[in-house]
Amino acid sequence: GSDENLCGPRTDPNRAEVCDPEICRLPDCFCSPTSTKIPGALAPSDTPQMVMITFDDAVNSNNFDIYKRLFNGQRKNPNSCDIHGTFFVSHKYTNYSMVEELYRVGHEIATHSITHNND
Repeated sequence: GSDENLCGPRTDPNRAEVCDPEICRLPDCFCSPTSTKIPGALAPSDTPQMVMITFDDAVNSNNFDIYKRLFNGQRKNPNSCDIHGTFFVSHKYTNYSMVEELYRVGHEIATHSITHNND
């Protein structure tokens, strides 16, 4: 079963180990203990900024039209490519034909959980 409701960030048995900056070195690894350090000591003004658009749970007739309106080809990245999202899909209530259509037009599909607790 799922342990998603039993753990916190400090008690999750599957959490990542604490990053050791003495061992972790670019290009294979990067530690930022405060989450504010930028790799390569770039100035914030020279650092590319990214926005990740993600969605959780079922894809179905309750939300599919919203996704089609949001990803309608009118919103572009700075390189003129269409924006895309990542869909963390749960099994319950999902229409897999709609998921296949999202994938076909370039979105990333990931599994949220088969045992996702809806409470």
